[in-house]
Amino acid sequence: MFLKSLEIFGFKSFADRIKIDFSDGITALLGPNGCGKSNVVDAIKWVLGERAPKNMRAEKMEDVIFSGTESRKALNVAEVTLLLNNENRILPVDVNEVSIKRRFYRSGDNEYYFNNVQVRLKEIQELFWDTGVGKIAYSVMEQGKIDQLLSSKPEERRYLFEEAAEITRIKMERVEAEKKLAKTEENLREHEIIHAELKRSYDSLKVQSEKTTLYRKYRDEIFYLELDTQLLKLKGFVSDQARYEKDLIDAQHERDTVRAEIEEINKTLSENMDAVNEMESSLVSLQKEIYALHATKLEKEKQAKQWAERKRELKAKIAQLEMREETLTEKIETLKSDIDEQDALLFEKRRRITDTEKNIDEFQGNIALAAQQITENDAQSARHEKTIALLVAKRKEMQQDLILITEDIVTELDSRLKDAGYSSSVYAAAKEKVFEVLAKLATLASGRKALFGDFAKVSSPAPDDAKDWSQKAAAAFDEILELASELDEAVKTYTDSSPAFINEFLAPEGIITKKRALDRAIQDNEEEEKKLRSEIEQLKAQNAGLSGKINEYRVTLEELKMSKVQMRAQIEGAEEHIRLLKRELSTQEYSLKETRAEHEAEQMRLQEADETLSETESELAEIERSGISMTTQLEKLEKSILQKNNEGAGKRTRLLKKNEEAQSKQARIEKITLQLNTIEIEIRNVKETFMEIHSRDLMEFEERMYTIIAPAAALREELAAKRQALKELGNVNLMAPEEFTEVKTRYEFHTKQVEDIKLAKEKLLLVAEEIRAESTEKFLDTYNKIKKNFHNMFRRLFAGGRAELRLIDPQNVLESGIEIYAQPPGKKLENIALLSGGEKTMTAVALLFATYRVHPSPFCLLDEIDAALDEKNISFFVNTLREFSHVSQYIVISHNKKTAAGAGTLLGITMEESGVSKLFSIRIDEREKPALAEAALFEEEEVEPEKDVVIPPHPPKRVRAAESAAGI
Repeated sequence: MFLKSLEIFGFKSFADRIKIDFSDGITALLGPNGCGKSNVVDAIKWVLGERAPKNMRAEKMEDVIFSGTESRKALNVAEVTLLLNNENRILPVDVNEVSIKRRFYRSGDNEYYFNNVQVRLKEIQELFWDTGVGKIAYSVMEQGKIDQLLSSKPEERRYLFEEAAEITRIKMERVEAEKKLAKTEENLREHEIIHAELKRSYDSLKVQSEKTTLYRKYRDEIFYLELDTQLLKLKGFVSDQARYEKDLIDAQHERDTVRAEIEEINKTLSENMDAVNEMESSLVSLQKEIYALHATKLEKEKQAKQWAERKRELKAKIAQLEMREETLTEKIETLKSDIDEQDALLFEKRRRITDTEKNIDEFQGNIALAAQQITENDAQSARHEKTIALLVAKRKEMQQDLILITEDIVTELDSRLKDAGYSSSVYAAAKEKVFEVLAKLATLASGRKALFGDFAKVSSPAPDDAKDWSQKAAAAFDEILELASELDEAVKTYTDSSPAFINEFLAPEGIITKKRALDRAIQDNEEEEKKLRSEIEQLKAQNAGLSGKINEYRVTLEELKMSKVQMRAQIEGAEEHIRLLKRELSTQEYSLKETRAEHEAEQMRLQEADETLSETESELAEIERSGISMTTQLEKLEKSILQKNNEGAGKRTRLLKKNEEAQSKQARIEKITLQLNTIEIEIRNVKETFMEIHSRDLMEFEERMYTIIAPAAALREELAAKRQALKELGNVNLMAPEEFTEVKTRYEFHTKQVEDIKLAKEKLLLVAEEIRAESTEKFLDTYNKIKKNFHNMFRRLFAGGRAELRLIDPQNVLESGIEIYAQPPGKKLENIALLSGGEKTMTAVALLFATYRVHPSPFCLLDEIDAALDEKNISFFVNTLREFSHVSQYIVISHNKKTAAGAGTLLGITMEESGVSKLFSIRIDEREKPALAEAALFEEEEVEPEKDVVIPPHPPKRVRAAESAAGI
């Protein structure tokens, strides 16, 4: 036993909560039409997940909730609970009992429960996959579904074989894998588009980054080469400074020695040399001034030369800055133009994507409108079907009335004929007599007419002949009168023997006229049905056309969505390009700003140098004038001293020599001092120049100065080569390495993403292929078994003949339709569409039981599938059902006594209260089956008018006891 119980509350006609306990074997569900038997089948289908209202014989799902009666209010919820025995682990859960419950509210909310735990519908459906149970499996067989199984398209019959082959779950897994594969392919396309955009940026920035890296390398190398050059120059100046300082000390010492000797001579010549001393003092003072003025002149000349050189350098640098400023300005203008162009392209792409989104919305709206039209057409078709059902029901009533009127005509006719003493033999004899007299009269008149016609043609008859013909004419009229009298008597006899009430039957208000009116009404009814069916076919054709348009719209919609994705990627690429251009623009504008600032600074330096040079040149002119004046004074003073010294003879000569020696020493000191001052200026200039160019103190690298071993010429040559290499690089994106690092990270990430997606795609393809291979193998194995069993079951049920199953496309097993061919005994092999109703049903039963031999369903609901079977086929059907009752649990809805007699348990459905179904059940043994089945299947006209029940007026005691126990 698999089905243990079914509990129903508020579902269709079950207003009160009822519980149906099922038994092993065969259970018959009995009751008159309209009592709610099929609602039990609907309840089981519904709790297993049926969502189509038309399959529940309803217009909308809300109709399954009890809608109320004249004495009861409508309910707001429908609930069905199915309790299943799972000791054999038919369902893939480790529990012995499984409870499936569905609850539906008028608000439209659906709830599903598994063992009182709320779950999703998908979980319920997956639970019954490959078990033969479910709303699309073969556990529920209705009369319409049997016809659908045989009359549907070959492709639509596959579900029976797929469920039997236990590949429903595998098929769903394959569908899921194919969905994932499609999603993966779409994801791969999107990533490849992004990857391609990143690849372009990656390649471009890689080149720019390498160029920038090389630029930075050259720039650093140039810096250190310039540093080494300056340090080497500074090193030479420092070395010269130390040497000159030592020479200065030695010269000062020698000068002091000579001066001491001069003082000794002066002491001996003090008396004669007072005037000389004064002049000597003046001479020395004047010489010092001349030497100092000479040193100052040399310093000023050097400064003027340096400032002139500085001025030339500044002009060259300003020219370079102006060229650089012009280049940057042109580049900025180019970048702005590129940005404007990219902004225009981006605006166009955004406009296009907006248009695409509008088209997508329009196509979605068209799809919705078409779907709405299809729904309205389906609703209209359903309304027509309802109208047709009403017409058929009304036609049945009229046909029943026609049968009753016909019976009334026959009954009344018999009664009237009997009352009138009507005899068919007398009536026939009287009728024959009338025709006989009429024939004699006609013969006599015809003969006499010919004779008198001949006599009339005689031109001059004899008097005797005329008299004779006159007598004969009188005699002929006598005969006619006799025959007329005889005809009068015959007509009177015929009239008396005819039924007089026939006129009443044929009168406008008579019963014959009513019959003819019914005939016309039935004919109008049939024509109205044909008209409605024609409209239904037109609606179906229109729906087919709309479905085609929907498919076309969806194809176009997918193309638009793909175009939208591509344009999104293009927009992102354009935005990224604009960001890069703006970043480059910002860099170039910053460089231009710095260049302009540097240009202004150099202009100021040039102006300062120009002013300083002018001042220095003015000072040199003044020094020249002062020098000429002092030289004149010195010459006069020397002449005076010479004159005085001549007076001092040898002392003076010696003193003169010493003075000359002292002057020589002093000149050397002044020269050394001048050279030291020049070196200090050079050192200061080197440091200031380095600070101006590199904004760094040269003395930070003082230690490096003593480690340089390369000669200055080699450094200058290498520096020139590096500067040329840097110049050849041209314009450089200084932010390229950082941008390249960012893009590289994204590029490598997307590369790995694309590789991972491709690997996932390969795995999904492999999984789909494995699933397909397994499904094909299982399906073919099950199909061949069912094919063999179907032939055997068909021969058994038809006592001969043969049946075949054929794959339409054997090369595509998983998609191929299945044709069914049957050959009942004495007929040729033909498609099942050409079989009679009973033959179709028996063929479907043969296919059903052939499937059960391969993969039986735990239970099976058979709803009036024996309706088209005759007595002989009913016996075959019941015997086969009994043989399979040990394999599956059967619940049979039937109006046939033999089918009911074959059941082990009888379930009765009644409507003691109008519109509300109730249940009673009976467990019977073999001896009681025939009597109880006949009692439970009594004709509806035996039921009392005020109660719609299934119990006869005087049922057996067991039935009455069951009624009492059930509270009926």
